[in-house]
Amino acid sequence: MNLPELKQTTADQLLHDAVIALRNSWAVLKASGPDLRNYLQGQITQDINLLTPTQGIHSCILTPQGKAVSELYILQGHHDELILLTPTSHAEATVARLRQFALGHTLRIGLVDNLIICSAQGANAARFLDDFELTEPDQSWLSCSRNTGTDTFALVMPEHPRGYWIISNRKHINAVIGSHQQVNESEMEAMRIIRGMPDFGVEWDASIHPLNANLIEFNGVSFDKGCYVGQEITSRMHWRGGIKKKLYKVAIAGKPETLPCPVCTSTRIGELKSAAVDHEQNCFGIAYLPIETAESNSALSLTNGISIKVLEACHA
Repeated sequence: MNLPELKQTTADQLLHDAVIALRNSWAVLKASGPDLRNYLQGQITQDINLLTPTQGIHSCILTPQGKAVSELYILQGHHDELILLTPTSHAEATVARLRQFALGHTLRIGLVDNLIICSAQGANAARFLDDFELTEPDQSWLSCSRNTGTDTFALVMPEHPRGYWIISNRKHINAVIGSHQQVNESEMEAMRIIRGMPDFGVEWDASIHPLNANLIEFNGVSFDKGCYVGQEITSRMHWRGGIKKKLYKVAIAGKPETLPCPVCTSTRIGELKSAAVDHEQNCFGIAYLPIETAESNSALSLTNGISIKVLEACHA
């Protein structure tokens, strides 16, 4: 099967300069309203009070049964507006879910087709910020900066060890990308997988609780902010030791024949969710594995006999 692959020329650019590409797999929502923050505090897993003009937050929206509806990155926009980034495949469901419980709240939320995302990655990724008149944020996870007066943002999102997501209007992003050598989005996917950064809708979905999808490791949940939809099940899992599986970055001694595919010891114990090839033809992936097995140095393999090695739990 064809896997996302990082080309040698791209790897060289990442090491010495930077690359840029569209991130069409993510969509931009805009929400506003006088009590928006109070409303979201009861809907998302992370504490909305951690959101500042220079610090975004990571979160999830859950059903009352604790199942994930979508994954979110939230930025502070102008005045009472918030910018929400969510997988494109789940954007409409996210809007519908947030509207569903908004009775009694003055809330405006919707998909903004004119705002899109590009990813700038590499040692000199900050040079692309000049094209958008953005200052360089602090390098901590989800730090951000904004072009005052416009819906243009830079968010620290290292799909490579150093990099940003840039959110701006479609015309501006297309003009900037058109003036540089653009890489294919599949190479950004390869970087993301090699880096060990799972995405909702790819490596995990509603069948996996967000705590099993490393929501804690990606700073996407608060256990002391108070109630939110799905909070009871989430807290019970955390405090009663219910997190038995996680997503792990793995090295694969070959290429999987299909994805997802079983991961085995003597029996099936987990699943390889995604895989990508680096510029030296090494294969890496993200696997959903029992914590006890993954952290015990047990011999693991795919059903075709290819061995895999657990490198670390996926984390920010």
